Amino acid sequence: MLERFGLRIQLVLIAAMVLAGVWARTQLPEGAQVPVHFNMHGDVDGWSGATVGLFMLPGTALALLGVQWLLPRIDPRGDNLRRSAKAVTTIFVGVTLLLALVQAQVVAMALGLTGPAARMPLLLVGGLFVVMGNVLGKLRSNYTVGIRTPWTLSNERVWDQTHRFAGKVFVGAGLLLLVLAMSSLPAQWQAPAIGGTAIAAAMAAVVKSWWLWRRQQG
Repeated sequence: MLERFGLRIQLVLIAAMVLAGVWARTQLPEGAQVPVHFNMHGDVDGWSGATVGLFMLPGTALALLGVQWLLPRIDPRGDNLRRSAKAVTTIFVGVTLLLALVQAQVVAMALGLTGPAARMPLLLVGGLFVVMGNVLGKLRSNYTVGIRTPWTLSNERVWDQTHRFAGKVFVGAGLLLLVLAMSSLPAQWQAPAIGGTAIAAAMAAVVKSWWLWRRQQG
């Protein structure tokens, strides 16, 4: 089953992140600092001690795995989440892969192997949007994953139609960001491009959900 395969992928990625962190820690002197935060231009704007910095992302990925296991058990519509297991797993695999790629960048920079990746934010966010967009239409109504507006949660038909629409919008938004990553977009415009694209995609889905609900009333 895809969800079991996805779980294995997540575990492999988390193990690789941990091993990379352990190896990097043995290569660094005591008191070494590693990057732990990047701004929207891809530049480092936060540093931490080596142990915290090298294992923060693997810890986050492991916590997300726990959240993924917990959600169907605490969501009032947990059965729908279980029916959406393939889509939910795909989203969590995408997020875990994003964290693994950032971990690789952190390790490489900590060891002085490379500098900041200027296009990394556009590539990572764009790729994640494409992955999410491809499975949004397969999500069943629930309270924790998806486009959760008063209108989608009150009507399953509105939920389904909104998520099919949102899937196309997020794929388009992701492809736009990937195209921008390959372009000569100035660094100072990357943050507005990501923020504006994300807000526009989200607002389009919200407005669509209201319009679909309103049409159902009339």
